[in-house]
Amino acid sequence: MWPKALAQLLELAPHVTRLVPVADRYLQSKAANRDASRRVMEQMADGLRGDLGQIAEGMGRDLRQIAATQGGIYHQLNEQSETLSRIAADLRATRLASDELETRMTRIETRVSRLWMTFFAGLIVFVIFTASVVAVFAVIHIRQYLHGS
Repeated sequence: MWPKALAQLLELAPHVTRLVPVADRYLQSKAANRDASRRVMEQMADGLRGDLGQIAEGMGRDLRQIAATQGGIYHQLNEQSETLSRIAADLRATRLASDELETRMTRIETRVSRLWMTFFAGLIVFVIFTASVVAVFAVIHIRQYLHGS
């Protein structure tokens, strides 16, 4: 078995010697293509790094600008919150004062209505008293007139 295998290998030897330079050229071209591909990939990676760096710088500028704008908005919101707090406190105080004034006005209206009722009752009593005094004087005067004549 070994002698047959060796004989076949010896028959293939001239073909192998012709294939070695072809294989060498193939492997060299493959290595050259791999190197070229690697260089192209490195150039692309460098280009992408540069592009990403520019994008990162642009985003950084944009984010700083947004942060500054948001800082201004945040400051304005704080001022408006403080203003609204003061307005709410003033509104509560005004509501309390209004409620107190309404209570006072109700008491005053009650007192004025009692005073008017007392005034009209006193006026009626005065009119009745005046009418009775006039009637008494009229009766006395008529009696004197009738007795004197």
